[in-house]
Amino acid sequence: MNLYYPLHLLLLLVLLPLIFLLTILRRKRNQRFARFSESQFMDSYLQRMSPFFLGLKIVLLLLALVLVVLALVRPQWDYELRNFETQGLDIVVCLDVSKSMDATDLTPSRLQRAKLQMDALVDRLKGDRVGIIAFAGKATLECPLTDDYESVTLVLNSLTTDSVVQLGTDIGAALTLAERCFLASGGNRILLLITDGEDLGNSALAQAKRLKSAGIRIYTMGVGTEEGTQISDPATGRTAVSKLDAAALQRIAETAGGKYYSLSTGQGDPDLILRNIYTEEKGRERNRNISALKEQYAIPAVLALLVLVLEALIVPLRREWK
Repeated sequence: MNLYYPLHLLLLLVLLPLIFLLTILRRKRNQRFARFSESQFMDSYLQRMSPFFLGLKIVLLLLALVLVVLALVRPQWDYELRNFETQGLDIVVCLDVSKSMDATDLTPSRLQRAKLQMDALVDRLKGDRVGIIAFAGKATLECPLTDDYESVTLVLNSLTTDSVVQLGTDIGAALTLAERCFLASGGNRILLLITDGEDLGNSALAQAKRLKSAGIRIYTMGVGTEEGTQISDPATGRTAVSKLDAAALQRIAETAGGKYYSLSTGQGDPDLILRNIYTEEKGRERNRNISALKEQYAIPAVLALLVLVLEALIVPLRREWK
C-alpha cells in the first residue's frame, strides 16, 4: 500500500486535544450545574440520558475524523491500466556523429553547430517527448522518448564523433531504429534527421517511404555547406572533400511528407522549425497507457459519511419500558 500524502497522518494528533477538550467540557458542565443546585441532584437531572449512547456518539465522531484523515492521505493499492491524453508530439532526433561532422565549414564544427541548435530547440518544447538516436555506420539509441528535457540535453551534449561504434554514415539504419522507437508512441510522430547528407548506405529513401506509411513524418536539417571542406581520415591520413548533400535530404523529407531546413542559410532557427511543425501537426493529442496504483481514498471517505449519518440517528436517551 502507498500513501500519497503520508504527512497528513499528523492530523491525527488533533485527537489528543479533542479528547482533552471533551474532558474539560464535562467538568465545566458539572461546575455550572453546581451553581444552581446541589450536586446530588445531578443523577436525577440526567436520569433520562444514556451514558452508553452519549459515549457512542463521541466515539463515532472521533472515528469519522480518523476516516477523513485517512481519505486525505490518499491510500493507494492494487494496479490499474490508465489511459492518459496529453498534448504534445513524439519527436525522435537522429543526429549524425560520423567523422565528416567534424568538418569546420560551419563554426565551430558541423556537429557542435547541430548540438547548439538542438539545445535551443529542446529549450522551447512544451509537453513534447524527445528521443535521441546517434548514428554513423551504425545507429544506437542514446535516449528513449521522454519529457525529461534535462536528461535529453545531457545526452545530447555528451555525443561526439569519438563515440562512433562503426565508421561510415548509414541514414537508413537510423530511420529503421527510429521506427522501432515509435512503436509505443500514441500521438503524432516526428523524426528530425540532422546530418550533412553524405550517405554510404542505399536504403534511406526506402525507409523514408516505410515511415511515411506508418504515419511518421520526417523533417531533415542539413549541416554544412554545398562547397564543402577538406577532412582527413585519422586512421589513414588521407584527405577528402566533404560537402552537404542538400538534394538527398530534400528527397528524404519530401518522401516522408516533411520539410528540409539548412543550417548554413539560417533556416535552422528553432522557433521557425517548431512553428512550422506545430502548424502542420494540427492534432497534437497523445494517448499513453500507464499501469498505476488505484486511488482508494473513496473507501474511508464513504465510511466517514456513513459513520456521521449513524451518529446523527442515535438519540442519547434511555429506553423507557412501559
